[in-house]
Amino acid sequence: MSSPVFSPSVSVVQPATSARTDLENLIPAVWNLPQEERVEEPSEALLDYYNGQLVLIEAYRLKLQINEELIGFIDFVKANVNYTKSKLIQAVETHYAEIGPAIPAIAVAVHLWLFISIEDWDDKRTLEQYIQSGFQKVSGFSDAPSFLLTFNIDNLRKVGGFQIAWTERLEDHLSLSLEDEHKELKIFHLSSFLDLYRHSKDRPIFPPGFLEETARTLSLLIPRSNLKCQRWIQKCRRKAAIDLEAGQLPPTSRDIASFPFWSRQLLELREEYDRTEPTTLRQWVVDKRKPNQRYTFWIAVIALFLALLFGLIQSVTGIIQAMH
Repeated sequence: MSSPVFSPSVSVVQPATSARTDLENLIPAVWNLPQEERVEEPSEALLDYYNGQLVLIEAYRLKLQINEELIGFIDFVKANVNYTKSKLIQAVETHYAEIGPAIPAIAVAVHLWLFISIEDWDDKRTLEQYIQSGFQKVSGFSDAPSFLLTFNIDNLRKVGGFQIAWTERLEDHLSLSLEDEHKELKIFHLSSFLDLYRHSKDRPIFPPGFLEETARTLSLLIPRSNLKCQRWIQKCRRKAAIDLEAGQLPPTSRDIASFPFWSRQLLELREEYDRTEPTTLRQWVVDKRKPNQRYTFWIAVIALFLALLFGLIQSVTGIIQAMH
């Protein structure tokens, strides 16, 4: 069976246990990071995300207090990733009968731990199988052309007309929503998780190399050498709580073979981007994908300007001659 989409029916209030220090201690404990990999000051975006999940704990009326009880429950889920969904629910109801509904408790635990949803998790797979199957390598695209430098978040917005939506769900990363004239691209912005969880002492739950590659997709779309991309990201960080340290990510290969986990999504994004034709003057100005077409456009603009200018000159000359 599929998990329902939860909509808390109670009013959401700020949990009393969501003090900043508790949150700062919770994050490295949930990720099981060695001492040398712990950050002294997590980003505000990461703290906001965790605080939002703690609000859900209260909204679902779950009896889990941070830090010990919540960490203990997440560790219980970690220890039983080889359980099917129904078996894990039964185990939670047996060992944690007092905390409340099992499915919301598991959902919050997985959200806090791995930033993924369990809405599509069925009874036939274990939690580990569900996670592994959701992020599989794709073959058959190795001969595709490499991504040009113009394939970046600035051009996707200005030329491609994409609206960027930041997401905290890994499974939604690079997903496209195309409805009429509206195009939306979701990007996973919690780069702290991508960077730090690779050093976790937990037994690996994601496919090898998946987190590193996901971080490199950010570097691909938001190259630190592109000042326009970096300025826009800084502007976004001032307006919204996003945890995107893309400017600190090293340059990455633009070869499609370097992205076996995300190649399908990246190619679909490029295909939609390449299919988009400029419709406004601003798009014509910034679009550098097709130089010949770009030169033809500017020649036409200059020719039109000169025609109007000469026409104006002739009109003025005619008026002056008529006056004399």
